[in-house]
Amino acid sequence: MKRTCVRAMIFGALCSVVLAADVEAQGNWQPGDFGSIRFRAGLFTPEGDSRYWDEKFADFTGSADSFRDFTWGLDYMWRISQSSGVLFGASFFNGKTTQSYIDWVDADGRDISHTTNLQLWDLTAAFVWRIGRGGLVPYVGLGGGFQNWTLEESGSFIDFGDPDLPIIFAGYRSSGWTYEVFGLAGIDVPLGYRWSFFLEGRYRYSEDELADDFSGFGTIDLSGTELTAGFSWNF
Repeated sequence: MKRTCVRAMIFGALCSVVLAADVEAQGNWQPGDFGSIRFRAGLFTPEGDSRYWDEKFADFTGSADSFRDFTWGLDYMWRISQSSGVLFGASFFNGKTTQSYIDWVDADGRDISHTTNLQLWDLTAAFVWRIGRGGLVPYVGLGGGFQNWTLEESGSFIDFGDPDLPIIFAGYRSSGWTYEVFGLAGIDVPLGYRWSFFLEGRYRYSEDELADDFSGFGTIDLSGTELTAGFSWNF
């Protein structure tokens, strides 16, 4: 009987603490304390720091900045406290540019060109901390996930395996899955009772070994800087 009474008292005390915390949380609740659904869009610039990119830009026009293009993403924030949460997300990027040989032209003096296309999409999770409540709210985070990538080149190339150096039309492709780690920082600006606007920057680090049509070309750097803006619906 004594053990039963003690257990009942402990259970009752725990219930009281939970109920009191719940009442206090409801009294201090603000939109975003439970979570948010976010849409973001902006620009992603590949870093281009690997063997593939080094050899690419040594032979052809352009640079990593040539692949800067539109990116967009969707996120779900699961708030685990008033100042922290887990951000689940997915994003998409497609960068394309036209490149020409630096030292070669055709018989008429025209550029020999092809199109290079880099497509990325990822699934990620990050632990995020927000600094302060109300008004402008800065936040930072660290995370990781999985990234799918596809690299394609199509157009005119010189066949250096033929002594006559003919110009051929060809297409090359490689794709795969790899890891991704990233850091982020941003600021959230309330727009109303449940809506807010945010500005966010991310640095994403990722790389993989080229295969398929690019087998033997070493690694491809998929890292880069992402600058986005978006809207949150907070609950």
